[in-house]
Amino acid sequence: MTLSKLAIATAALTLCAGAANAQSINSNQQNNANIRAKLNAIVEHVGGDVTATAAGIGNSFTVDGEGVTGVTNRQIFWGDASSLLNANVENVVGDVSLTSAAIANSATIKTSHWGGDISNTQFVNIDPTAVLNSETYDIGGEVSATAAALSNSATINSEFSRVGSNQQNFAAVNAIASATAARVAGDVTLTAAAIGNSLTVTGF
Repeated sequence: MTLSKLAIATAALTLCAGAANAQSINSNQQNNANIRAKLNAIVEHVGGDVTATAAGIGNSFTVDGEGVTGVTNRQIFWGDASSLLNANVENVVGDVSLTSAAIANSATIKTSHWGGDISNTQFVNIDPTAVLNSETYDIGGEVSATAAALSNSATINSEFSRVGSNQQNFAAVNAIASATAARVAGDVTLTAAAIGNSLTVTGF
């Protein structure tokens, strides 16, 4: 197996909160730089599974805990997030998963109890672009190949008093996948997804 540089450049914040004391979380992230991730992979004769990922992420914010009085997230990305995965995979006994992901702003807020007042603000100005070129042959399991480009993504799983979200995308969003799969024993799933703004709220 020959792998070139895999660069995942990200401004990331991960917080774990308990319920012992009343807590609030306030995060402000701004990234003005270009983020690039590139992976060239040649994989042959593998007895298990194969996973190859190129991920370029501008701002990432994660809260995972029991309860808080409130969460405020503000993310601004004026850079350019891009990912490129070139993969040639042959003669694999198990499953093959290939992913090229370019994400400008990502926020995940999860509490097992109270989340209080939750505020999310995300801005993007320059194009996130994900490119996947893949060839997979003689695979004993399943094959999944995905190119995903997202400007603003927020997922909230919590009980809360209020949720306010403001997502603004001023950029083009590009996902390009060129994939070949042959002689595969299991299912084959090929995906190119370009998403401007995504908000998911559950748990209430």
